[in-house]
Order: sequence, then structure tokens, then C-alpha cells
Amino acid sequence: MNEIKHSRRCPGCGIILQTVDESLPGFVPEKHLVKHEVILCQRCFKIQHYGEDILNQEPRIDEEFKRILTAARRQKALIVYVLDLVNFESTLSKDLASHLENLELIAVATKRDLLPKVVKDTKLTEYVRERLASVGIKPTMITIASSIKNFNLDILKTTILDIRKNRNVYVIGATSSGKSSLVNGFLKNFANKTFTPITTSPFPGTTLRVIEVPLDSHSFLYDTPGFVIETSLLSKVEKEVIKIIMPKVEIKPRIYQLGAKDALLIGGLARLEILSGKTTGYTIYLANPITFHKTLITKADQVMENMIAKRSLKPISRIVKTSSDLEAFEITLEKQKKVDIVIVGYASICVTGFDQVIRILVPKGTSVIVLPPKI
Repeated sequence: MNEIKHSRRCPGCGIILQTVDESLPGFVPEKHLVKHEVILCQRCFKIQHYGEDILNQEPRIDEEFKRILTAARRQKALIVYVLDLVNFESTLSKDLASHLENLELIAVATKRDLLPKVVKDTKLTEYVRERLASVGIKPTMITIASSIKNFNLDILKTTILDIRKNRNVYVIGATSSGKSSLVNGFLKNFANKTFTPITTSPFPGTTLRVIEVPLDSHSFLYDTPGFVIETSLLSKVEKEVIKIIMPKVEIKPRIYQLGAKDALLIGGLARLEILSGKTTGYTIYLANPITFHKTLITKADQVMENMIAKRSLKPISRIVKTSSDLEAFEITLEKQKKVDIVIVGYASICVTGFDQVIRILVPKGTSVIVLPPKI
């Protein structure tokens, strides 16, 4: 497995500590750093462990939403779980598994139109299956879909109506999953053969409003409110920033050749640094409007702060004004192993390992995950 560990900063100057290269800022001997003791760096008097390891935090589903899931379990309803193929980890919740146990579930991976056309749907389906299994969710079927292109929506609608067997249907998903577009696409050609109108009202026992679509005289499709993945960058930035980082057209991968001591600014919200290892290609998948800037690690803090101040990076958010607003994760990549390094809710960095040691800097509270490649 690739090693990923939470980095520490010097509380005096905020420099990120590293054990790889004595000529780079923040160097400390590894024998001291692994002990988590207060030690001297090259420029300051002491350091301390920087914050809580957010990699161990799980996204939370609030109590009111759990009441909706409890009702679905009681009714033995059919669940339609909507996930975002592009920002998959920002829509995947481990906390859901226990509430979905023994329920029939269809997983719908949306926004197929945003990924490169050369990627086979069979590969995407297997990726979705493996990621769901990793959090304890085993769907009856997986559908790759696109609301924009109306891809597989008709098949999905027919499948839902066929396999529900007069049961209620609950559509669930994170706020960024594309759930609303999917339901709207479903309703576009929906023939309401009952005398019951489509309504929006609070779900019993909660303040959460659901769209209630009558499927027959005694059963309904419930479009539930989107839940939030707290460790996703999408849960932290302003609405105008979300509009920039959520892809709207097919993603064009960006490839950068990076070697030891190189740093790559990924918009004004993240940074990739190569602490050691041979020069290799890093393929980055994210929204096309996001801009990049390559520099050296030794200059990265100053360059990033200057570019943020001048608003010459895109996007810029109020949550990152200086480098001290970023949290760092150090990753050791296994030799000859291809991986995706996912900044949840923002970007995916695909790279083949050659024993590199890299560092990812992200806004505080954002998860960084190393996964098998999606593309």
C-alpha cells in the first residue's frame, strides 16, 4: 500500500516539516519527527503536531436524514443511490452502509458526459462497484448515466418501475451528486396516472422537505434532500467557487512533468509538491477553468500568496488567504504502481509510482485519499 501521513508545521513560522531533503525548508531528522516530540527545525525553535488527522474522520449523515432511511427500511423500499462519477468521493458515504443493509439498492453513477469518451463504461462500473464495496454497500445493479445527454435515463426509469414491485422508491445522494437533475429527467417523461399531485413537504418526523411523486394509488417515489460529505472541499467553499470547480463540460486532463523540488499550484486551493523521486508525468483531472502554476518548493508559499492576493489563480476562495490556511499530507508512492491521489471534491491526480515522496496541501478539513485509478 502507498503510505500517506499527515504532515506537521512549525508553530513559529508555519513551515511544513519534512525528512527527505536537508536543502529544502522545514527539514528535521526522521528519528525525531516519528516520535512526535517537540524539536528544532532549521529556522525555528520548536514544532508540534499540526491538527487532527482528518483522514480518519468519516462523513456524517445527520439524525433527521437517518429517520428517512429508517422509514425506508421499515417499508422495505427500493433505494436509488446517486453518485457523481467525476467527484466520486464527495458523494460516497461510509455512514450510509448500516442504514442500507438488507435493502435492495440501485447505484446510479451520473455525469458520464464529463469524463473522457475513451474511458469504457465497463471499467467505470467496476470502479463504482469496488468503491461501494469498500464502504460496505452492495448494490443490486449499477447504472452509468448522464442527465445532460439523457444517457441511460429511459432504461433506468423502466428498471425502477419494473423491479420496485409496488414498493416505495427513495432517491438519495449528496448535494453535489446530480441527484436533482436525475430526478428532473425522470419526471420529464413521467406519466402520473393517479389523482394524487406531485408535492413537496416535510417528511414525517423531520423538518426535511422531500418531493413526493405518486407511482400508483398507494406508493411513492421520494426525492430526499441531499446530504453533505463534510470532508469534501465542496462543503467548505463559497457558492461562486463551487460553480468554478464543478465541471460543466467534458474534462480535459492536464499533464505536468514534475521532479524533485518542483511544486504545482492547483488553483488557489491546493498544491502538489515533489519532495524526492525521478521526474515523471502527473495527469490531473478537474474542472477546465481551474488554472495552474509551476514553481519551486522553496518559492511556493510566497508565489501562491502573491498570486492569491493578485487574484491571478482560479479559483480563489476566502478560506485560503495564505499557505498557513492549508493542511499538508505526505505520500510515499510504491514503485511501478499507478494510483489516483484524490483531493475530495476538487481534483484527482493520476501518477505511476517510482518511490517518490510527494506532498499535497489542501484547505483544512479536506480529505486526501490514495485509490486505484478510475481512468
